[in-house]
Amino acid sequence: MLTATKLVKTYKSVPAVRNVSITLEPGQIMALVGASGSGKSTLLNLLAGLADADTGEVRLNDERILGPSEVLVPGHNDIRLVHQEYQLMPNVSVRENIAYALRFFEKSYRDFRVNELLKLCRLTDVQDRIPRQVSGGEKQRTAIARAIADKPAVLLLDEPFSHLDLPNRLIVRDLLFDLVRHEGTGSRSTSCLFVTHDASDALSIADTLGILRDGKLIQLGAPVDIYHRPVTAYAARMTGLVTVLKAKYLPLLGLPESENPEALICLRPEQLKLDTTGTPATVRAVYFKGSHYELDVALSRYVSLRLLTSRDDVQVGQVVQIKLTDKPLWQLKG
Repeated sequence: MLTATKLVKTYKSVPAVRNVSITLEPGQIMALVGASGSGKSTLLNLLAGLADADTGEVRLNDERILGPSEVLVPGHNDIRLVHQEYQLMPNVSVRENIAYALRFFEKSYRDFRVNELLKLCRLTDVQDRIPRQVSGGEKQRTAIARAIADKPAVLLLDEPFSHLDLPNRLIVRDLLFDLVRHEGTGSRSTSCLFVTHDASDALSIADTLGILRDGKLIQLGAPVDIYHRPVTAYAARMTGLVTVLKAKYLPLLGLPESENPEALICLRPEQLKLDTTGTPATVRAVYFKGSHYELDVALSRYVSLRLLTSRDDVQVGQVVQIKLTDKPLWQLKG
């Protein structure tokens, strides 16, 4: 189990990580979502023992993780961090890159393990190529395979999806899920923590989701809870398409006036639908999303909403009727 307690890290009086505490259980996948500059990479370096915290500590199974100022070689043998740049050895093959992590193991086990990872990571066909001869997705999978080769307790990944096209994003996303479920059982299960600025992949595979803002962990919980019950407008926007509007505008949707008209309401697109008995709204934009259409509609001069529909006959400038579904509304704290 990896635990971080009240971590603080400041660079030249600028707080990068502010009082962050997390617990990563064996076999768990945790995702931390935040905008650029929110402290994601700094936090990963603290967790991996590659940076010194100003205050607070990191422990792996009750063993304190030492920082660079306390050890000759920074890092921990049971924690692996995959950087955005992958850091593969450029002049050796994909197979040799993975095997390097197992150089102190017997050859028979090393060959078995490398073959297992090549198959699991869909790299068998490119195993003899050097990194510059493979795609970005294959480089990413090679880096992950190398990191997990000796079955570490914790796998940390910095923006694992940021440089990948959609097909490779899906492959890497599914790979992370499969690896964590595949690698060991019980207390020896590999845990995974990754940071990203895009919550779509995090929502689909993470057991626990955290929202980082300006170095502070503002919300941590199950992805479904954070999506439907975000604490702030920032958390709502970081986890998906949302309209944040003041409660005083709810009567436009047929709801009674609120006791607190300035309260902020989180309204997801799936909480609205086209309905002939609903409130008139003018279509401002139509976005084709493949499996559905996303509509931007104006209720008034000051209020516009987003909703999803499968209808393909809606046009810009058209007046449609919209209505709330029976999904409950959620009031934000700020």
